[in-house]
Amino acid sequence: MEQEQSEYTPTAFDVETQSRNIQILKSIIPYIEGPRQRNFAMMVKFLELRNVASLFNEQPVSLSMCSTDDPSEKRVHLLNDIKKFCTPAEQDSIDMMLTALQMFTSYDTFFHTPTPE
Repeated sequence: MEQEQSEYTPTAFDVETQSRNIQILKSIIPYIEGPRQRNFAMMVKFLELRNVASLFNEQPVSLSMCSTDDPSEKRVHLLNDIKKFCTPAEQDSIDMMLTALQMFTSYDTFFHTPTPE
């Protein structure tokens, strides 16, 4: 059976919407008894949702992948970000996709680049 990754790596979204205080509150949830646990957990998720809403009220949104306008480069960054959360078999599949993307990009560059006249 494939083993899950045990180390948590926050995404850019988590970094923007989480805080130290929310992490502390999440740590408390298992120690609360009965129905209070449910209400407390819902309050913590509400605080997270409030952070998400305020994030998108700011101009410009800091989550944008703005380092490049090249769609193929954005795909490579996306796949590499997703890969961190995948099982080893899924990571291998993503590596194959990245290799294929690189080959298509190289092919495009080689055969569709205008030649100087």
